[in-house]
Amino acid sequence: MLPGFVSAHLDRAPVSDTRVDEHITMRRLKEGTATDPSVIMLLEFAPGTQFGEDRHTVREIVHVLKGEFSDGTNVWPAGTLLCAEPGSVHYPQSAAGCTILVVYPDGEDA
Repeated sequence: MLPGFVSAHLDRAPVSDTRVDEHITMRRLKEGTATDPSVIMLLEFAPGTQFGEDRHTVREIVHVLKGEFSDGTNVWPAGTLLCAEPGSVHYPQSAAGCTILVVYPDGEDA
């Protein structure tokens, strides 16, 4: 791999698979390290999922892979790329269900 590049493969075994709750499954594809704090995960929302307030202290990049993802105000279809800046607040949810790829380039919220 080229220096400065990070990769994660959706079809390979995850670092960990966790049920966030009965409606959300989180598959961690890359953990942060001391030399590379970036974290990459895949989240699957069941239809009707409502996560509640999600306040950010770090940048979060979301790519909607399947279905429709809502930030509590807008509904974003598959193919949408979103960036939540530090200090932003949103309310993740999905009426129809969705799969999103989430990247924290500078590490996760504390």
